[in-house]
Order: sequence, then C-alpha cells, then structure tokens
Amino acid sequence: MYFPKLNAPRQSRVTVNRFPGLDRRPRGQEGSFREMENLCAQGYPTLMVRRPRGIAGSVTAPGGLTAKDGLIWVDGHTLYINGSAAGLVLSEGKKQLVSMGAWLLIWPDKLYINTKDLTDFGSLENKRVTEGEVSFTLCRPDGTAYSGYLAADTAPEEPESGSLWLDTGGEETALRQYGQDGWMEVDDVCVGLHAAGIGVGFRAGDGVSVSGCREEALNGSFQLRAAEEDCLVVTALPGGLSSQTEPVTVERSVPDMDYVVESGNRLWGCKYGVVDGKAVNEIYASKLGDFKNWNCYAGRSTDSYAATRGSDGPFTGAADYLGSPLFFKEDCVERVYPSAAGAHQIVTVRCPGVRKGSGRSLQTVEGVLYYHGCGGVYAFDGSMPQRVSQALGEDEYHGAVAGGADGKYYLSVLDAENQPQLLVYDVRQGLWHREDDLRAVGFAVSGGVLYAMTGAGDILALKGGGTVQEEPVVWWAETGDLGLDSGEGKYLVRLSLRLRPEEGSTVRAAVSYDEGQTWQEQGGVTGSGRLRDCVLHVRPRRCRRLRLRLYGVGGCRVYSLTAVYEKGSDGP
Repeated sequence: MYFPKLNAPRQSRVTVNRFPGLDRRPRGQEGSFREMENLCAQGYPTLMVRRPRGIAGSVTAPGGLTAKDGLIWVDGHTLYINGSAAGLVLSEGKKQLVSMGAWLLIWPDKLYINTKDLTDFGSLENKRVTEGEVSFTLCRPDGTAYSGYLAADTAPEEPESGSLWLDTGGEETALRQYGQDGWMEVDDVCVGLHAAGIGVGFRAGDGVSVSGCREEALNGSFQLRAAEEDCLVVTALPGGLSSQTEPVTVERSVPDMDYVVESGNRLWGCKYGVVDGKAVNEIYASKLGDFKNWNCYAGRSTDSYAATRGSDGPFTGAADYLGSPLFFKEDCVERVYPSAAGAHQIVTVRCPGVRKGSGRSLQTVEGVLYYHGCGGVYAFDGSMPQRVSQALGEDEYHGAVAGGADGKYYLSVLDAENQPQLLVYDVRQGLWHREDDLRAVGFAVSGGVLYAMTGAGDILALKGGGTVQEEPVVWWAETGDLGLDSGEGKYLVRLSLRLRPEEGSTVRAAVSYDEGQTWQEQGGVTGSGRLRDCVLHVRPRRCRRLRLRLYGVGGCRVYSLTAVYEKGSDGP
C-alpha cells in the first residue's frame, strides 16, 4: 500500500546584504528603512550603530560656534577662544563668526579680535566728534604744512621763485607756486584737521566721512592720507581755512549686512531691506586685506566695492565657493567673479536657492557645496544645483543648520511640527541616515573632529572625545511593508538576520501587521563579546505583508537579512 506523495510548498529566498540607509519614499530601495534612529553609513554596506558622542563643554546662552586653531564659541555676551574669555562684550542673539587670517570678525556686532593676540580687539567702525577748537592747515600728504603762502583772488606782484599763492579767484581754489614757467599749480594738496583726539582709532588709508565743517569742500567722503592722535589729513582744497568751535564729526562706517563671507582676502556681504529710509538690495566688498574699510574709492584695484542688484527678494545665505562669493536668494544665486584689476562682475543665475531661515545650511563637503533649499537638499558643484534628498520623501523642513566632516553632511532641521531631526548624508555613498532629535545651532571642525553646539547649550564631539562620554546608544530601524514586491500570492515564512552585537549590547526584533499601529515582540540576542556572528530568526504569522523593527542598546552591525517566502493563493 502506498500513500499519496505530497509536494512540499515551494519556497523562495530573498537576501539583502546591502543596507542603503533611510528611504521614506513609498517604494524605497531594497534593504532601506522608512524610519530609523542613531544609525550611520560608517559600516556600509552593513548597517551600523553610530559611535557614542562626547561632551566637550557647555554654555548657558549658545550664540555661535566656529574653529581656527581651536574651538571658538559665543556664550551670551562673551566670546571664548580655546576656552579663554575674550575682552569683547557682545550683544544678545546669534552671531556670524567669520575668519580672515588670524582675525575673527563678529556680525552683526561689527567687532573684530586677533586670535593670536587676545588683547587686540575692537569695533570695525569708528566715530570721533570734536570738542573745542578745530583748526585747518594746508599741507602735504604726509602732514607737513605749507607756510608763507598768500591767499588772494589775483596773483601777487613781483613774486620770488618758490613763492606760493592760494588762488581763490577761479571756480575752484588752487595752490600755485612761482617758477621759471610762471605760476604752476601744485598737485596733491591736502588739508590737516587739528583737534584734540580727532585721529584716535583712525589710520592712513581709512575711508571716512567728514561733516560739520564750515567749508563745504571739507565735508564729504575722503580717504585719509595720514592720521595722528590730534590730526587727520585729507585731500581737499577749500576756499577758506578759518578755525571753528562747532563740532566736527569724522566717521568710518561699515554697512549693515545680512550675510558676510571671506573670499580672496576681502570680506563680502549682502543686504536687502530698508536702511535709513532707503530700499537696499546690494552686495558689498571691503578694501583688499582691510576688513575695517568699506568706503574707499580711489580708483585702485584694492578699493572697496558696492553693487545694486536687480533680483527680487531677500538674501537667504552666502558662501565662498571655488574662489567666488555666492549670495543666495530662494530662487536664484548672485555669483561674484572677482577681478584682480577691481572690475568685479556679478551674474544672476536662476536656480533653486537657499530656503529662507536655512542660511546656516551652506557647507562644502568633498569639494561640493551643499545647502537646504525649498525643494530639499541640493548639491552645487559650480554648474547647476542638483537635488540629493529624494530619499527623504515629501516631508518639508525648515531652519536648517549644517556641518561637514569626513565625507558627511550633517543637517539639523525642524519638521512641519517644529520637531528637530539630525539627518546625515554620506556624500561618498549617496546615503541618508537619521541620527536623533538633536537640534544644533552651529557646527565646527577642529583637529579633524566635528563639534556641534546644541540649542540646550552642550558642545558635543559627534564621534567621541571630550571629557564625558555618552551612555550606550539606543537605536532602532523600521522597514516599510515587506512582501509587496511580487504580484504572485506569497507569504513570509521566516526572516533571518545575521548580525554582530558588541559585548553587553542587546538587539531585539518586532513585527507589525497593521502598518506600524501595533508591534509584536519576536525575540532578541545579547552580545557575548566573542568575535562571532549571531543569527536572529523571526517567524511571523502567515501574512502577505508586514513591517520589521529592529531595536537595541549599544553597538551592533547587521550583515544581512534573508526573507523566506512560500507560494500561496492568488486571492486578496
């Protein structure tokens, strides 16, 4: 007697041994996860838990973070350089910290400090208002006074060789000297302004504005030819030089700017809005090598620079990239092409720009400029921006702040509900991972380590270090719906994960049959410290689709995920 032969259900296996990180699209890449926390691309193609962070310091009122030879940060009204408080007193609020050689410039306060000599600091601007008598003398550019000249409408009779005559009879006053060829005009005549303390804080070459002088020829914008404590020399030739007791104001000013960057040994900035009752939409540059002077226009290649722009809307960010200052708006970028001759050109390129409020997201990683725009995250290599955030889905973010190190772009953003997320883009692999809900107000790289200043005031070393180490990392990862890849009627029989947890680390698995509404535990493993892999088997109930969640505490690396399917009916 023979029993009927039964055919075993036909099984198929699908093994995933590459885990391409976060993918929130409805149909993500094979091996990707719809949501995750505290995973990284460091061990790609395996799935790896990020390293614990270190605490490098803390502040009470975080205002900004940067680095030169060491970390520099703002805590309330105080600037700290390598842990030492500088003598500057800052205003409240977030700061732009711009490096230019050994100097650090602080906006919007318009302050500077020499990071090699912390006693050398002050304001970029300077203003002196005289008290008491102000006298004026005709002089040479070095301040040496002309003496013995005669001021008259007509030339002196029977002059001697070398005699000086201040000619006030023409439309313009001129100083003339008698010689073999008669009365010849003296070039480069200057005027010295003498008053107690009038030159304090100024130096030769500064671009200043002078007001309050009786002689109108002495009011206006000048470039100082010489400067001493009680004397300033400007290029001018007024009709009269009588002294006065009315106050004279001399000022070196810096324009108000929304964003400031250093490029080519100049500072560049932009401003959109209303200043002193006038609509402004301009790009500025300081004098070459001189961050204090923004109003020097002597016809030289080293002069300051200002240009009005025709593009509409406020500036949203600025960066120096490939030797060109870039000034972004939401729908364009104003690209500056500096010229060694001073004939700078600006070209407006219509493209996705920086989203308003995400000006701190501009960061160069591996030679490419990344930023957060209205449509997501973009990569700009000098031609046209390309979006690289497709894997993040359709979620909208704002308030982006970014940092970059070791081939990774760290992006701290707020979602539609103002909840923070720290997203990391591995530019070498093209993969996104979500770390946690850390909210950063600034990033800086010092000694090859990326630091983040959080809104809570902690300064974190994102890959370890500092004085205090983070507790073992709590992590999790959740897939999308598994089992929707085939039109045939199949159901999952088993999921097998090959992984290696660190000693004492735990890994557990759960499944959901209702799109993540509820989760059912499926078991777990604990790292023994031995150098061997573990296999975690998950046996779900018979179903067409499910979601898998892995979670644990401590370091772990997942090598592969194998799904075993059996053919079922083709019904719903």
